[in-house]
Parts: sequence; C-alpha cells; structure tokens
Amino acid sequence: MSESDWHKEVREKVWNSLKPNAYSSRTEISKLELFRGEIKQKNCLSDVDIIILDPVNKNIVQLIEIEKIMNPEKLIGIVLATHFCDVCRSPEGDKSLKDISLKIVCKKEKEKSKKPLKLDVIKRALNEILLNIPGSLASFHFEEHP
Repeated sequence: MSESDWHKEVREKVWNSLKPNAYSSRTEISKLELFRGEIKQKNCLSDVDIIILDPVNKNIVQLIEIEKIMNPEKLIGIVLATHFCDVCRSPEGDKSLKDISLKIVCKKEKEKSKKPLKLDVIKRALNEILLNIPGSLASFHFEEHP
C-alpha cells in the first residue's frame, strides 16, 4: 500500500523533530516490525512508523503510528496489537518492548463531522483493558494533526 501525501508529510515532520534518536519506516528501513515471541514472520502482529530510542542505552521508549483515516476499530486494534508485542525489529537490532509509550497521530476530524470519533470513550475503555492485561505499553495517547 502506497503512502499518502498527508501521511508522508506528517511522518517526515515528526521524524525530523526527533532525530537523531529516532528511526522512521520507509526511509532508513522498509518496516519497523513488531513481534510477539520468537522473531518469525508468523509472529509479526504489526509495524509502526517511527520508533524513539533512549539516547544513552538505545532502548525503545516510544512508538509512533500515523493514521489518516481513523475509526474506533482501527484505534483499538493498533493499541491492542502493539500492547501484545514484545520485540521490535529496528536498525539498531531487535529491541525488547517493555513499559513503552505509544503515540497515535491521526488526522484532525472536521468540526461538523456527523459521526464523531469519541476518543474519550475509546481511551477510557482501552485503559480499563490495559490495566488487566500484561503487555508492553505503559501508556498511549492520541494526537490530532491537521
């Protein structure tokens, strides 16, 4: 699937603001893949657009996913799939995922949208679930981008 102009513009803007402690898919590496368990293609649950590394120990501290078209199912799927993963394949090698932050950058909804996304409801439900399921995420948040 090709990258939209909006997605590319946002990804590059975010990535450029985080260099040199970040890697971006589609630039330095084709994919930043997330795995649960052994690193085999059958265990790849997701990928992300940007990873941020701690500059000292090079551990992953944050994952960033950029999505133009958002809906509750997609948001929930991104958060849960990421939470279930425990390893990320990166240019720095395979990195363990533990107590990380996930930021999902999504396109700002039109103010007169007939069907609002209801981010507060989604956040509350996901936080309730994540408190009871062990996984890699310590936190997640959504950021709207024009």
